[in-house]
Amino acid sequence: MIRPTVVALALCVVSSAQSMPYVPLQQPNNSVIPVRQGCGLGRQLVDGICVSNTKVRAAVRKCSSRKMRMVNGRCEPRARPAAQQPAATPATQR
Repeated sequence: MIRPTVVALALCVVSSAQSMPYVPLQQPNNSVIPVRQGCGLGRQLVDGICVSNTKVRAAVRKCSSRKMRMVNGRCEPRARPAAQQPAATPATQR
């Protein structure tokens, strides 16, 4: 009695597994959120080194107090506007 039941159950499991269609692979969706430049949360890439945001903000404040600007992790002088050149005087005619 047990042996025919086991055989019938095995046939049901095997036959249903063979008749199931293949499930198509899911297409990748944009559920991955890129992190800032690959350094992780709360960090930034400055000159190829991951630095915490607090250190970057402190460096920017330091540059600002010197009336400079932060460029690639360094303080650089602010670009001054080009001085207005006086109009060229025409050459004296002979």
